[in-house]
Amino acid sequence: MKIAPVWKQIITESILKTAIRTPSQFTLPVGSLRFALEQMCRIFPQNRDIQVRALRLSGIRAEELKPQKESTQLILHIHGGAFFLGSLNTHRAFLSDLAARTQMQVIHVDYPLSPEHPYPEAVDALFDVYCTLIDQGIQSKDIILSGDSCGANLALALTLKIRDEQMPQVSGLMLLSPFLDLTLTGNSIRNNRKHDALLSPEALEAGIAYYVPAGMDKADPKVSPLFDDFKGLPPTLVQIGSKEILLDDAERFKKKAVEAGVQVSYKLYTGMWHNFQMFHHWFDEAERALADIAEFAHQCDAD
Repeated sequence: MKIAPVWKQIITESILKTAIRTPSQFTLPVGSLRFALEQMCRIFPQNRDIQVRALRLSGIRAEELKPQKESTQLILHIHGGAFFLGSLNTHRAFLSDLAARTQMQVIHVDYPLSPEHPYPEAVDALFDVYCTLIDQGIQSKDIILSGDSCGANLALALTLKIRDEQMPQVSGLMLLSPFLDLTLTGNSIRNNRKHDALLSPEALEAGIAYYVPAGMDKADPKVSPLFDDFKGLPPTLVQIGSKEILLDDAERFKKKAVEAGVQVSYKLYTGMWHNFQMFHHWFDEAERALADIAEFAHQCDAD
């Protein structure tokens, strides 16, 4: 039986709010939350046309997701999960479809999570991974840096570190449902609290408490890259759903980046919640987002 799109969305949001958002409002053991998220993400079908190979980069576990045809362009993706959740397992299906749609190699990194590894361990590890790729002979112009949620935070922080260390810069940056302000000052944190089907302010607060060391200012640009200077950033794609509590993070980034002379492609997707891109098999807006990612990636390749 075919379900009307409006009812499909209502049912999906209800399930997500019950299974993910509501439990995230309580203090539960980190290990239990990690296990539960991995089990939930098994609903996403993996693209079987994509070859998946385990590897290690600078001592970090990673996966290479590669389409059948050869490609010189590489997408280095950093998964989300409020700095303490997420893994190679939770994002493998989505990234297999990203590799298929773009026909580009995708590298997915299992970076160190908090609270076991607070700032700056994740950023330092990711910078080491990037340096390893460059040392292996991969040209920076052939690398697109990507991240979702807190992974977008780390992707932006990594791009800024690459700039500040005067390393060769990536050809493009993709920020999906970005979590960039750890002070939680965006109005959408409150305004969209009841509308975002996936993410709660409490989950963000827990992640911040795990990630930011005691005594460190949460407004420090090193952990809240929204407050950094964006001069010298590569062309950047920003995707955000209209129901996301992080909507203001994306909008404020766009404004600051444009003022800094960055080429920004900003996309707002009506009726979508946090990390909606992972639901592209079921919703037209999410499918359009995946197509927009591929279009942006191909433009970076052409440039």
